[in-house]
Amino acid sequence: MDNAIHNPGMDSDSFDAFLDQLRRYVRERLIPAEDDVIANDRVPDDIRREMVELGIFGLSAPEAQGGAGGL
Repeated sequence: MDNAIHNPGMDSDSFDAFLDQLRRYVRERLIPAEDDVIANDRVPDDIRREMVELGIFGLSAPEAQGGAGGL
């Protein structure tokens, strides 16, 4: 898979591993929580913390600000 266009400053192997981890997280954690999120109109705090730990919120932030450098 060629991820050069969307690669946020990671080498290809690291980016592929990140995508695999992200896909698994979405499948195992986010999709099952969808009804709860919709019903309560908010993402549960534990899920938001997990997303921060995974680095999801930093993908588009500049490296100088602790992010991955953008998509």
